[in-house]
Amino acid sequence: MKPLYQEIERVQTVRDSNGSMSHEMSRDQFAWGLSNGITVLAISGVFWLSLGAWATGFGGLLVALLPIFLVGGILVRASLRLRRRFPRFSPRSLRGAPKGSLTRRIIVGFYAVTAAQWLSIVLVGGICSALNRTSLIWPLIGLVVSLHFLPLGWLFGVRSYYLLAVMGTVITLVSIVGFTDGLRLVAVGLGLGLLMIAGATYLIANAESLVGTGALPPS
Repeated sequence: MKPLYQEIERVQTVRDSNGSMSHEMSRDQFAWGLSNGITVLAISGVFWLSLGAWATGFGGLLVALLPIFLVGGILVRASLRLRRRFPRFSPRSLRGAPKGSLTRRIIVGFYAVTAAQWLSIVLVGGICSALNRTSLIWPLIGLVVSLHFLPLGWLFGVRSYYLLAVMGTVITLVSIVGFTDGLRLVAVGLGLGLLMIAGATYLIANAESLVGTGALPPS
């Protein structure tokens, strides 16, 4: 009997032009990863929009909170519905993935990207505080968050993440150069919030084609 992770992932083997074997991620595993990405984008969008609304004042935050959380809730629910359409995959199956497999490479790569992102955020906060440039903390954190989509796009095979990285970088740099103090926080909060919400919406709207294509292994 094959190991459980092999049965659930239904890993397909294909030969490349040199005759060697490579692996493609199953539809079920890719759909779960896409669902997680949508959830994270929705939560991030809610956070950044709330931050931007807070920067406008308590009244602005009070007015904006309901629609912000409503939109975020709709997106999270849609991501969960996508996951339930692919019940044959379970995160528990990842525990038995052998070293060198595509699944193991993705797990290790994801943890490395996540660790690098949080380390960079801590460094940004510490350096800006030490230099008394606290107004740059959130825009630079937004820059770190935007750039971390580049390796994620390569790792998971989702090209939309590249666009998120580029547009997020532009938004954060414009907020740093073109705005000051409170307006800078409003600009980066609203800009990144709308971008994350738009990204999650796009992934949901195109989930069928994305899952159908699947993720090619990083080379």
